[in-house]
Amino acid sequence: MDDSRAPTRRRLLAVLAAGVTGAFAGCATDAPRAADGETAVTATPRPSPTAPDRGAFAVDGTPVPVEERDSLGEWGLPSTICRAEIVEDTGIRAIVEPVFGDSWEEIAVEERYRMGFEVGDGLTDDSYVIGVTSADGDQARAYPLSVVWWHEIVNDSLDGPLLVTFCPICQSGMVAERLVDGEPTVFGVTGQLWQPPRIYTETAKTDGRVFGASATDGEAEVRNSGNLVLYDGRTRSYWSQLLARAICGEREGDRLTIRPSTVVRWGEWRADHPETDVLLPPPHSTVM
Repeated sequence: MDDSRAPTRRRLLAVLAAGVTGAFAGCATDAPRAADGETAVTATPRPSPTAPDRGAFAVDGTPVPVEERDSLGEWGLPSTICRAEIVEDTGIRAIVEPVFGDSWEEIAVEERYRMGFEVGDGLTDDSYVIGVTSADGDQARAYPLSVVWWHEIVNDSLDGPLLVTFCPICQSGMVAERLVDGEPTVFGVTGQLWQPPRIYTETAKTDGRVFGASATDGEAEVRNSGNLVLYDGRTRSYWSQLLARAICGEREGDRLTIRPSTVVRWGEWRADHPETDVLLPPPHSTVM
């Protein structure tokens, strides 16, 4: 896939984030900042979850009758998400082999990771990072939001397989164990967006499964909007980034185990964790 496609997608993200309806059928934000393959993936039929009858609609706006909703994905927008195929050429490429250093000072970094629309200022003391530590506190890693904003998914390992995600439209971050049915897997970007029912988003925030941030704001509010949909390499099930939960496919209904994380300025994180590693952007790190 060609990263040159990313700016086009990013312009679309900007439109969606601004709340312009109709730019992406069924996925534009329904409210300002809420308080809070090759083959298609087919959902395994399960009983519909308990949720308000409103909020499940086809792309054309037609309500989907309750008795016809067989998958969790059909409770959000678009309700046809489980019939949508993985888009192979979005230009948004998950990081699959992350490389770390103690800073960016001695490496060449592409301009887009240092400057650009909503991506902050690269890696200065004032830049925001997602910080994660090992259980014993001996290891610390920082994932600059100026990198994760572009790639949305980082497949890493720290105390076991680790998944770091960020959705620019929803301003939502989520860090979890990178396991599906107890086995390590690699997650990728489907190229699809899906808006969960608002009550599900609020619950995810309350339970601490998702946090709000942006590359220029460490405490941004999560938006209930068109959200990043991931897929796992083991089963190609679809996962909602906001819910940390599979919404379509073999693992539908499964939840990812959340790992503790924080959003903080790089200078503060480095002061508190002098031996920290920091993610280096591509081409130093390898993308899918």
